[in-house]
Amino acid sequence: MSAQGADPLVVAAWSDVAGGYASGWTERFLPFVSDALAAFAPGPGPLWVAGCGPGLEARALAARWPERSVLASDPSAEMIALAEAEACPPTLRFELGTEPPAGPLGGIFSSFVLQLLPRRDSTLQAWAANLGPTGQIALVFWPRQDDSDAWGHLGRALQSASGEARPDWEEPLRGRLPRLGLRLLDARDLVHEIAYPSPVEAWRLLVEACSVQVFVRRCGPAAAARARALWLADHGLRETPRGFVHSPRARLWILGRAEALPPGS
Repeated sequence: MSAQGADPLVVAAWSDVAGGYASGWTERFLPFVSDALAAFAPGPGPLWVAGCGPGLEARALAARWPERSVLASDPSAEMIALAEAEACPPTLRFELGTEPPAGPLGGIFSSFVLQLLPRRDSTLQAWAANLGPTGQIALVFWPRQDDSDAWGHLGRALQSASGEARPDWEEPLRGRLPRLGLRLLDARDLVHEIAYPSPVEAWRLLVEACSVQVFVRRCGPAAAARARALWLADHGLRETPRGFVHSPRARLWILGRAEALPPGS
């Protein structure tokens, strides 16, 4: 994420859950990332992974395009330390930070970061400015979930516990893409099953190793306790021989550079 979008509370939350995220969610999210990588067709030039976390996407990019230079950045020192602890080829480099490298870049890959940014417009505009003429941006993010999915149930529980509205940012942002220097080349849903041993373990993973930790820090432990009780009473998970499962929906946007806008537009 760019400096414009780095929320200190979010960075602190993800730093604290870095180890749990790497062990608890990397394999669960891998199918979504693999789908996005299969759809990604960067132009000539180096690649950048924005908000790389423990490095899953960066290592996959480096393996798929071994001739390319790949830079992966994250604002969390704990995430970068985890990423650097894994073996990686000499073409891949990890860096603490948020700014895109100087362009022109052949491609930018970002998974599960966009929904965390408080200033998405300025971040995407900065990314577009460093993208080569035929470069691509692959964005994987969590949209608002269907009411029937367990994470839709979770969203309702969090909103009820905090009293805070959950504004719909996706469609307005999509409409502003041309003014940010970008055009939407492809948009699709990525749906995969995620399993947990129990609803209680699912909640623990969400709080101790994933994004609900941001909610805990923002709204406080009392609101988190209310949300936990509400969600466990109506979690929406399906009990199967494989455990308690659901099929959340990620969104993939493939973006390219927009045509130059006329002055004053």
